[in-house]
Amino acid sequence: MNEKTKESKFLDAINKYAEQQKAQITQEIEDYKNTKIEQATEQGLQDAYDLIREDISRRKAVIVNDLAKKELALRNELFIERQTLADKVFDEAKQKLVAFTKTDDYNRFLGRSLAEIKVKCGTARCDIAIAPSDEDKRGLIADVFPDAQITADPHILIGGVKANCPELGILMDDTLDSRLEEQRVWFIETCSMKVV
Repeated sequence: MNEKTKESKFLDAINKYAEQQKAQITQEIEDYKNTKIEQATEQGLQDAYDLIREDISRRKAVIVNDLAKKELALRNELFIERQTLADKVFDEAKQKLVAFTKTDDYNRFLGRSLAEIKVKCGTARCDIAIAPSDEDKRGLIADVFPDAQITADPHILIGGVKANCPELGILMDDTLDSRLEEQRVWFIETCSMKVV
């Protein structure tokens, strides 16, 4: 083989090796680039997912907060409406009780009330408080409690009596006012008037 052929073959071998190296390096660069693009894409997707999830969480919190405020506002409206209804019912009941105090049935009611107080107090002296509108009932009270001090109590607005027997330490309130208030409490507790 001559020198030129040897040299030519040597150069071809070097060129071939260089081309293989170049192709290998190009492939490695392409693989590296693709890997980095894939990693960047995955990281970008993860970052986007995290941002979306964070945004959704933030929006959920705002919605929950808004719903809680609306629910509270509705509960307040319901409470006010129920309170207005209860007030109306008990204002009407109060008017009927005031009308009741103008009847003979009211005198019988007072008589029974005084008799029950007499049973509990016996012969002990009692002080009796009445509504200012019941001044005309002093004789009825004196028939049952002749020694009683009878006073008009401005806190009794409808009628009935309060009795105080200091000797026995007994205080009794059998006013229509307290009975009506007890009914209001019962009404609110048992007629689904509570706002929960």
